[in-house]
Amino acid sequence: MKNRPYPYYELVQMRDMKDMVEKRAEENADETAFSWSEGKELKKKTYREYKDDIDALGTYLYSEGVKDTHIAIVAENSYEWLVAFLAILNGGNVAAPVDKELPAERKCELIKQADSTAVFVSSKYKEDVKAAGVREFDIEELGGYIEKGKKLISGGDTSFTSYKVDREKLAAIFFTSGTTGKSKGVMLSQKNIVEDINASCKHFIPSEGDTIAALPFNHSFGLMTTVYCVFNYKKVVYINRSLKSIQKDLQLVKPGTLLVVPLFVETFYKIIRNNVKKKNMEKKLAAGGRISNALLAVGIDKRRSMFKELIDGLGGNLSSIISGGAALDPKYVKAFRTWGIEVLPGYGITECAPVISVNRNEYWRDGSVGPALPGCEVKISDEGEILAKGDNVMMGYYKDEEETAKVIKDGWFHTGDLGYIDKDGFIFITGRAKNLIILSNGENVSPEEIEAALMKDEAIEEVVVYGEKGKLVAEIFPAEDHLRDQAYFDAVAAKWSKDQPSYKKIQKVVLRDKEFEKNSTKKIIRYKIQ
Repeated sequence: MKNRPYPYYELVQMRDMKDMVEKRAEENADETAFSWSEGKELKKKTYREYKDDIDALGTYLYSEGVKDTHIAIVAENSYEWLVAFLAILNGGNVAAPVDKELPAERKCELIKQADSTAVFVSSKYKEDVKAAGVREFDIEELGGYIEKGKKLISGGDTSFTSYKVDREKLAAIFFTSGTTGKSKGVMLSQKNIVEDINASCKHFIPSEGDTIAALPFNHSFGLMTTVYCVFNYKKVVYINRSLKSIQKDLQLVKPGTLLVVPLFVETFYKIIRNNVKKKNMEKKLAAGGRISNALLAVGIDKRRSMFKELIDGLGGNLSSIISGGAALDPKYVKAFRTWGIEVLPGYGITECAPVISVNRNEYWRDGSVGPALPGCEVKISDEGEILAKGDNVMMGYYKDEEETAKVIKDGWFHTGDLGYIDKDGFIFITGRAKNLIILSNGENVSPEEIEAALMKDEAIEEVVVYGEKGKLVAEIFPAEDHLRDQAYFDAVAAKWSKDQPSYKKIQKVVLRDKEFEKNSTKKIIRYKIQ
């Protein structure tokens, strides 16, 4: 493993999303772009078919007078979702994806917040969006709309296909996850979106083989990174339609790369460890790891053969995992590297379309979220906050100049994350400014630092640290075999606190009997805890 700087990957730079789709349809027309399962049948769509479906749906929308307007999407991940998204964007309309997991009232609020006049909705959520009072297009009937659009095109209608994209214009409104408060509508232009895809593809290249898109498309990471970066690299995107089938999909698709949130990595790790434990092979695995790492240190790589059984459990071809959306304990990175799978943490935020940095295929630092993408400047403020500037930075918050002015100052976007940059340009995140616990004695405590330390104990599934009446509280969701074991976790907290200054000591441990509430990208919704 080289682990040193090397040139960026070279590929044609896309001007906008329409340009990207057209280039792929021209150069890779009959190659598979997307696949998914319907029952026992594997469905596929080529690059040419994707472009033709987008053009047909866009033409149909124009014919129905749906032009120069905002259109929401409320539906499960699907090929049809992806057709709808670009049929909206590439005709000059504005897409407003909404989290399907939200309560019905909240869905309607966001549809209205984005000033949507129409919505693409699946049958499961039709009742949820009724109160929004906007025009509905059934996403499961997309085939019929597309056929009507194709007839219009064959009759000479070029209104959509001849539309010239203004890449500076508002193209999409993505709502922030709202883990610390109210969701805001992030305004992204086609320039924001495509320049982030261009830069991401220069920075990282997926391994050989297909990939699986398992994250929700209504979030920018799930859409731009797991779908369109992969699409731009001419790799097949397998659309996972339910997280319940992810293990089955791994065996079916045998992906070379996965792009996921940390929860997936942690889950895979626990599955592997539990299987090893059941077979009483823990000592054998540990010994194999020591041998593997010793061989690797002298340039001999036997990991894929030594840990073939573990890798086969994840499909057999997996060699790299991009992890983004939240912090990942370096212990997982080191464990998977020992087994022959490179986990590369990255960093992004919806307001930056979304990727800011990521560890590269052959250049990384453990504990870091990688160097900044080319074209994205990053610096640390005097207060320790991570700031970003570049073509990927949002236009602002929709109809919220006050909040926009709070985060964009002199062209720099204030991420709200705390961290530092090392001498080689690698970014390290130490916490979230909004999560800082300010104690009565004036001391500031980053809960993420303590949470990361506590999570090293495998009896802890999840933990959130917060302040209560001037004291630190650790609220823990235990592993199944440690439920309600208060004495055990009091001892874990005491061990952590022993060598800490008084203001960092955990004064109270609260045990939960169920997981913390999370949003659709599996981030804990912190403000609902305190």
